[in-house]
Amino acid sequence: SSSSSSSSSSSDSSSETNIFLLCRRESSANEAISALRSHLDQQKSASSNRKVNFTFVQFDSSDRTSVEAAVQTLSKQIPDGQHVDGLLCNAGGFTSDTKGTKCRSGATIIAETNLIGHAALVDGLLQSKKLADGKSRVIFSASEAGLGEPFAIKWGSDVEYYSTILDGSKYGKRYAPSNAYGHIKGIISFYCSALARRHPDIFFAAVTPGSTKGTNLIDQGSFSNCAINAVLKGFIKLSGQHSVFDGAKRYIDALVNRRSSGSDGEYEYPSGTFVTSQKKYVGATCAAAELSKGKAFGDEKKQDVAYEAVRKFL
Repeated sequence: SSSSSSSSSSSDSSSETNIFLLCRRESSANEAISALRSHLDQQKSASSNRKVNFTFVQFDSSDRTSVEAAVQTLSKQIPDGQHVDGLLCNAGGFTSDTKGTKCRSGATIIAETNLIGHAALVDGLLQSKKLADGKSRVIFSASEAGLGEPFAIKWGSDVEYYSTILDGSKYGKRYAPSNAYGHIKGIISFYCSALARRHPDIFFAAVTPGSTKGTNLIDQGSFSNCAINAVLKGFIKLSGQHSVFDGAKRYIDALVNRRSSGSDGEYEYPSGTFVTSQKKYVGATCAAAELSKGKAFGDEKKQDVAYEAVRKFL
């Protein structure tokens, strides 16, 4: 689903894990739950007696009323004294909006879906104390598009620059989802870094899944021109793709604090890192700020002005 996120909670003394699937459609959540249960049944060992519960929570990141309702539902269903262990903010994509249509907040649908709605979700869970210091991990879905392709994006240094991206006015009559998508994914990573500095006891990271097969990102409706659609798909394939499992593993490693190389140890990136592919869109990862195209993501001033711009829409 293009509007799905997930969270898990548990208590130290409990033998249960609760996984909440935040999806726009219950049918999508049920399909995912069925697949997850099947996988768990195959992997279950005799020594493991932990029960895993799955719960659907209606959530549309482009609809603030839906986001607020999801915060209330999670805050009620997670008992006092328990917290969200991991929150994956994975809703997004190009969306089907080609005109820069604005949401209630004043942000475009693509900005609200990918970023603003998630920022509101995190805010709500912080306020309800369900994101706990020293215990919770929040992962935003980033993208190599945020680095710029083929050339690095020249990021501005003032709030207005980022605000005009989020409300679509930067593009004027030439609004195109393909342009806005890369900018917004980049702002997600700036915002994540700024959040991490403001909440040093909660782990935040913006992680790219890389280019994954079968997710139909280009087919969401933003590219009505068949020729452009075909060219983009061809470029992505030539640049390399890996399985959805490989892409999801990047998220899970960050969520559960597991070294991504597979060796023993904790996750190798500190809180606030934009984690991206080292080369092209697959394979080994690195901190984006280590790349020539990603140096801007280590700039705290840019992080802070992007943060201020996002807050205008909350």
